[in-house]
Amino acid sequence: MRTRSEEELKRLIAGVKREITRLGDMRPGHLSVQYRRSGGREIGYNQLSFTYAGRSRTEYVRDDDLPRVRKEVETFHRFRELCDELVGLSVEASRARTAERIRKEEEDA
Repeated sequence: MRTRSEEELKRLIAGVKREITRLGDMRPGHLSVQYRRSGGREIGYNQLSFTYAGRSRTEYVRDDDLPRVRKEVETFHRFRELCDELVGLSVEASRARTAERIRKEEEDA
């Protein structure tokens, strides 16, 4: 893996932060279709399952709301990906600053 410069890392971090600020409405969870028997036939319904503030929850989603909720869930998943990327870049930048400080101390010694 090549070492990126501090300036490049700053630019990448700024880009990820910018993308995060452009995200729209979001909500955590996973959409699925569940089935129940009613009058001898199976009826499907949309369900959103998620954990928030340490509590698991399940909500029913009406067909009319499904496209909007699906988009919000996709946006949340993108948000999580961007957060992971931001943390990785921040760790890399921190390590680079530490290595630079050590290099300068060794030069001065």
